[in-house]
Amino acid sequence: MRLDVYGRRLLCLLFLCNCLVGQESPRPNRHPVFSIFPEPLPEGRTAITLEAASQFMRPDFESADDGRTFARFDGEDWGLTLDLARGFGPIVINLRLRSIWRSGGLFDQAFASWHSVLGVPQGGRNMAPKYRLDYTLEREGQTVAQLVSDRASFMDADISVLYPFGSPKSGGRLGASVQAPTGIRSDFSGSGSWDELVGIALWQGWGRFLFHTQLEYAFLGIDDTNPYSKVLDHRTQKRAWGGITYQGMGQRFWSGLGLDITIAYVESPYAVGIPRIDRSGWQQHWTFNHSRLPRWRMGISEEAGTYTSPDLTVFFQYRF
Repeated sequence: MRLDVYGRRLLCLLFLCNCLVGQESPRPNRHPVFSIFPEPLPEGRTAITLEAASQFMRPDFESADDGRTFARFDGEDWGLTLDLARGFGPIVINLRLRSIWRSGGLFDQAFASWHSVLGVPQGGRNMAPKYRLDYTLEREGQTVAQLVSDRASFMDADISVLYPFGSPKSGGRLGASVQAPTGIRSDFSGSGSWDELVGIALWQGWGRFLFHTQLEYAFLGIDDTNPYSKVLDHRTQKRAWGGITYQGMGQRFWSGLGLDITIAYVESPYAVGIPRIDRSGWQQHWTFNHSRLPRWRMGISEEAGTYTSPDLTVFFQYRF
């Protein structure tokens, strides 16, 4: 009898895990002005992720036309994200902890050389000092947040409640999260407020392909005493992802390769008179895996024509 009970519990747990991995957690926008907001709803699986993002905004776009706002974003971010997930009956609780190392970087010359090889414009990189760290946002002479020296920081922490339904081929998950102000507002490692988010993920399989989407609505708890209130037009944020996954099932390199292509939309709640901060952004995500290494993921993210995302983000993930 006891074995039968344990067996049913194990089958329920396996079913729950399979539901959750129907669609992976989408990649976030790691621009400093967006990374302080709530994280996307997670997959609900314990994982560790290493990310590297190159940040750059053209020097001739740093000041608003009315002169009220100044913004500069030039540097590199190395982030470590830990997801801790545990099931409780039909729901899963996920705690996301983030740490980040921000510096002037190592790859400015590599980007310049790559642009030269391709024969495309440098996008303003030849107008800025190499290997500089300067994240600055000022409004009417007041510093909203600034980081100009190398620093390791803890970011705001997210705790999510997820309810999965359906199967790995056809299903989804509902969820809500709260982001606690464990980071520091003044250096872009946190919003300085308690923020909330609600969202839904849906997926539908067709052969070896999986079509998926995730929709979210974030509520920013920034009050009038917070300097960020001076640069925001509203205190909510809409986000959406949509993509398609192909998963090979063979054991050889090409036959076992998997690829996910996702396009992300991130609304900007900012209003500072600088288009690359104010306008909503589109971002492309390419994620690779292999049937022989099912726990590993790697991928790249890049802006998709709106320049409101990091120049390039690379990530590696191991899921337990």
